[in-house]
Amino acid sequence: MGWRSRDTDPDDGWTSETASGFALAGFLWVVFVALTLLAIGPLSRFDAAINLDPPPPSWLPVLHLLDRIGQRAVCLPVLVAVIFWMWRRTGSWRPAVVSGVSVFFLNLVVGILKVVLGRESPHTADPAFFVGGLAYPSGHTSNIVLVYGLAAYLLMRYGRVGHRARGALWSGVAFLGVLMTFTSLLEHWHWFTDLVAGLLVGAAVLQLTASVDRVVPEVDLARGWRQAARDVVSALDPRAPRGPTSRV
Repeated sequence: MGWRSRDTDPDDGWTSETASGFALAGFLWVVFVALTLLAIGPLSRFDAAINLDPPPPSWLPVLHLLDRIGQRAVCLPVLVAVIFWMWRRTGSWRPAVVSGVSVFFLNLVVGILKVVLGRESPHTADPAFFVGGLAYPSGHTSNIVLVYGLAAYLLMRYGRVGHRARGALWSGVAFLGVLMTFTSLLEHWHWFTDLVAGLLVGAAVLQLTASVDRVVPEVDLARGWRQAARDVVSALDPRAPRGPTSRV
């Protein structure tokens, strides 16, 4: 997604890269809305057509193990380990704050969408929406993209990561996303569009997180929470004049 490594102050301000990041996050949300409308309409027949039969019992232990890579109990400790390493390296709690807000926002959005859209799982053989289910979008694929993606982003922005390592990190996130998609399809947990929608939501929140992290400066809490909030709002306004920012 075009994020480079970071060895200087976190505050980039409103650059063309930052504006492009917000635009990409908005585009991903538009794609998600379009996919949702198609999933409710013509793509429901596609979901039903590729709804897989339950896997052989001998596959289940391996599939259950692979399924755990998208569970918060597995992916969040990985992110916490990266945050701790960043804290040891920089002495800043900013990566922890950025990650905490982002993960909370993702789970809030996914939870609301699941309840509002109410899609049943493939076990019902009916890909209908608004029937009280919790299948759409997939929380596992959204977790894969956001949580492992956040770990990669923090390493690139706040760590000393070379070009090859960056490529390996993003390739790893992409591989886990594909693996999670096929695992959920084989386990009969989700329709195909549920999984793609989860990938889109996770990517949109990840891109939004990176863009906000670039434009919001460190705030001086010694001047009080109200002034800190004003500093953040001012930083998010591209029309606001740019001057020296406070540092903790």
